Amino acid sequence: MTTDESRRHVIVGTAGHIDHGKTSLVRRLTGIDTDRLPEEKARGISIDLGFAHWEAAEFRFGIVDVPGHERFVRNMVAGATGVNLALLVVAADDGLMPQTIEHLEIMDLLGVSGGVVAITKIDTVDADFVALVEAELVDRLRGTFLDGCPVVPVSSQTGEGFDRLTSALVAAARKSIPLRPGELFRMPIDRVFSVPGHGTVVTGSVLGGRVRVGESLELFPAQRLVRVRALQNHGQPVDESGSGSRTAINLAGVKVAELHRGDELANPGYLQPTRRLLVRLRCLSSAPVSLRDRMSLSLHLGTCEVSARVIVKGEPLAPGTEGYAELRTLTPIVAAYGQRFILRRPSPALTVAGGVVLDPGIEFRRRLPNLALRGAALDTADELERLSLFCSERDQVDASPLTAAWKVGVPPSHYAALIEQLETTRRLIRIGSREAAGLVHADALQSLKGAVLKRVHAELQQQHPRRALPRSVLLSACRRLGPSNLVEAAFELLLTAGTLVAVGPNFGPANMQVQLTRNQIATRAAMLGRITAGKLAPPTLRELAGALDQPPEAVSVLLDLCVEEGILVEVEEGIFFSPVALDQARQICRNLLAAHRSVTLSQLREAWGTTRRYALPLCQYFDARKITHRAGDVRRAGPNIAMSLVPPFS
Repeated sequence: MTTDESRRHVIVGTAGHIDHGKTSLVRRLTGIDTDRLPEEKARGISIDLGFAHWEAAEFRFGIVDVPGHERFVRNMVAGATGVNLALLVVAADDGLMPQTIEHLEIMDLLGVSGGVVAITKIDTVDADFVALVEAELVDRLRGTFLDGCPVVPVSSQTGEGFDRLTSALVAAARKSIPLRPGELFRMPIDRVFSVPGHGTVVTGSVLGGRVRVGESLELFPAQRLVRVRALQNHGQPVDESGSGSRTAINLAGVKVAELHRGDELANPGYLQPTRRLLVRLRCLSSAPVSLRDRMSLSLHLGTCEVSARVIVKGEPLAPGTEGYAELRTLTPIVAAYGQRFILRRPSPALTVAGGVVLDPGIEFRRRLPNLALRGAALDTADELERLSLFCSERDQVDASPLTAAWKVGVPPSHYAALIEQLETTRRLIRIGSREAAGLVHADALQSLKGAVLKRVHAELQQQHPRRALPRSVLLSACRRLGPSNLVEAAFELLLTAGTLVAVGPNFGPANMQVQLTRNQIATRAAMLGRITAGKLAPPTLRELAGALDQPPEAVSVLLDLCVEEGILVEVEEGIFFSPVALDQARQICRNLLAAHRSVTLSQLREAWGTTRRYALPLCQYFDARKITHRAGDVRRAGPNIAMSLVPPFS
């Protein structure tokens, strides 16, 4: 026995030309009149969406009855969102009409995969004419998503054929592959109204996830939180509702005037408003125009309609062809990966194309020079590849799966396993300490390494003729390239690979070559000559600048370069010795300590034949390198007293 809870929800969308009997058919099938507006009653035509429901076999069917008039096709597109099956309605006394064909194309573009055709008003014509209409339909539907579907003649007046129509809908529902519902709740709003004593109510077809009474949802594109006060399915109160069901939600925290058809409700943090979409487009064979770059069209997405500009960057997209494009909307909207949409020409109104969203939120300032390349990368059924691309465009992998679900359609339940797989295959790299470890995509890290190396070269060029700079200076120069932990990780990888090397206390590119001018070469030679001649009492930076008639900054750069190359040693700021002179001082100290177990600063100064100005920095330099060991006012031999200070091959 089938219970209410076990019934599978199936949403059926009607389609067909005006006055072909869609509303009468729904009324006969369900007992519900979907024409609710006074104008609809007065004019005898459907203007807005109508909704009905009934149960058959193991299914709970919800019907979205759409208007057939060409002026209300935008309402029809809104109603077709979330439809599982199409119920194409063709009047026996009219046959196929323009709106019939357009509705069929819209359903096809929106991804509806099956359905049933009903030939209505058979009581107004003879059987032979019905047979002719049926033959015409079978021929016209060949090659469409309704190819081979049941064609059922019916009369809403007499009830003839309705048992067969119900059986055909049940059979089609059993054959249909249920759309894989999203795990996160999402419902485009198609109606907004107020109920006395209850307040604001919205209705829509739930595209994914579940919602429960008392939960909070986010309203888009306004991005404000609202609370679910009560829920209904097909007029009956329920505690929760989910994918594939027509749902009415009584909302707290928002007024009717603040809501419109086209707004959406979703789990908080899931969607993000945007004005730029990357899409795969299919231009209809029946389209009267090609899709040209920067053409303005009406975008129908979910239940919203908004003006959009098509960016194709190249040859126009001819009727009957597919391609990748960017859509730029006039006002913010919300979309998700894999969502289908329709593009219509506003005047004269006509459906020209449709497609699938591949990137639902292109960053505002991001340039997409190659739409085809990026579109093809995202246009794959492989969730791992889509997630890999998503991660490669981020500084670090977010622990939350919500953004990945929105951007590339990876279900939250798959996220952790796919991330682990990417890490196992080294497409994601773990960086940082164990306490603050993070994951970054190998491609993003490789790109950052290139940017860091380029910035290091640029910084060295600005401080020419330096071939290396302190680590802190280089990292500071790279601070705008990304988060500090990523920049430091890229820096370390460059060091590990030998692309960057330590040059004394500084760092620079391994292949960096310094080109000096003739004046700099002459100045350096004279500078080194004076320092060498000074032995253990060399001239200071300022003394050198004065003697060589050069700015102190120019001499300082050359001194730093000599330190990096190991030609000089800076024992204190502004005081430089040659390695040979330093080693002579070490040897003198060693001999003195061999004769005396300990020596004072004055004894060393006298032995070196220099002044306190130089003796004190020398002693401190030797202490730091364990050549000597200070004990109060005396110094003793350190463990490195016998170690030469002259670099090999110098």
